[in-house]
Amino acid sequence: MPICFIISAFFLFPGKSVMEGLDEITSKTCFQYNKVQNISILGECMASAEIIAIGSELLLGETQDTNTHYLLSKLRDCGIDVFRTTMIGDNASRISKVIQEALTRSDIVITTGGLGPTIDDPTREAVALSFGCNLIFDEQLWQQIYDYFKKMNRNPTENNKRQAYLPELAAPILNPVGTAPAFYIYQKDKLLISLPGVPMEMKYLTEETVVPLLKRYYPENEIILVRTLHSYGLGESVIDELVSDLEKTSNPTLGLSAKFGQIDLRITAKGKTFLETKKMISDFEGLIRKRLGINIFGSDDETLISVTNHLLFEKGIQLDTLEINTNGSFSAVIDSKNLFRKAIRIDDTNAIPSEVFFEQHVSKTDHPYVAALMNHKDKSLNFIHSEIFLKTAKSIYQKERSYNNLTFSAEQPVLLALEFIRETIINEANS
Repeated sequence: MPICFIISAFFLFPGKSVMEGLDEITSKTCFQYNKVQNISILGECMASAEIIAIGSELLLGETQDTNTHYLLSKLRDCGIDVFRTTMIGDNASRISKVIQEALTRSDIVITTGGLGPTIDDPTREAVALSFGCNLIFDEQLWQQIYDYFKKMNRNPTENNKRQAYLPELAAPILNPVGTAPAFYIYQKDKLLISLPGVPMEMKYLTEETVVPLLKRYYPENEIILVRTLHSYGLGESVIDELVSDLEKTSNPTLGLSAKFGQIDLRITAKGKTFLETKKMISDFEGLIRKRLGINIFGSDDETLISVTNHLLFEKGIQLDTLEINTNGSFSAVIDSKNLFRKAIRIDDTNAIPSEVFFEQHVSKTDHPYVAALMNHKDKSLNFIHSEIFLKTAKSIYQKERSYNNLTFSAEQPVLLALEFIRETIINEANS
């Protein structure tokens, strides 16, 4: 059990450095934990981390925080759990408190942003405040910054010297792809790493320096593997009913998330070796696939578009497509090698039933595979009604669904059509 679950409140340390405060908390926590469990904290706890994204521009919605997303995947690959991330503005005092709080809960704290040369780049000051130490000017670091500017045929300004100041407890992380040096502090089994906010620089330093640091200081972490299965069409509540018992397991774990009619089933497993963990994932995936069958259309990076196109190509099927009131969005996602012909129209087909309209179109072609997507707007009820028709060599199939016009996206009926085609082809092949 991580230490952070035993501490019942956040601790700030007026008049003390964060490490002095942590000494007190850790000794009390170890006593409480050992008294109850009679086991070693370090022997049982997997390293945990928190990420702090710094920058008022993030809070204003001007810049998207892609750094946190990147770091989460890197920490996972290192076998490090992340239970919390934070976004905070450019205020040294508030940043300092957040860092102190994070270090009471987690072994590793990584900050991004706030290492530039301007007044509103306060991360260095905030870290020094958190650890109760001074900022010191590093002449050698300044020379490296100066040389970088010269290599880029630029002259550093006086405020660039701010970037050569580091908390006196910190070790610099040289930045060969930018002007902002990063740094880290390792004390009392706690690691703080401060990285620049520029994504290219942050990613480079993470690959070259941060990952080796993590492996050096936390070498005994377990392997964490993630496998995400994709389903379309079944509601989240329906899938939950089918796999609810699997959602209660502790390792592997299963989580559901929904978007645009797609349900993702995320399997996460932890083990001592890659092969052991991979087998856990594989066995657990087998249980899910047995229950959901063809409702699982793919996994990980696969999309409904790519999977359906692959199936069409594999079966040697080319579609003759008909679209009404879709702006051609359906034909646009069908690979050219899978497209026999396309017809795109803007029509009010309310005058005749859609199935009659489709039959009239089919009568004009002897092609064995014809797919139609027709959208109709119900102005009185504010709904978009979508109808999908599919003619194969065996039969004609139909599917329909209504969408709220206030939240409608053209992608929704297209995905529905792709799933309808995919399931129909598979069912016919199995019949």
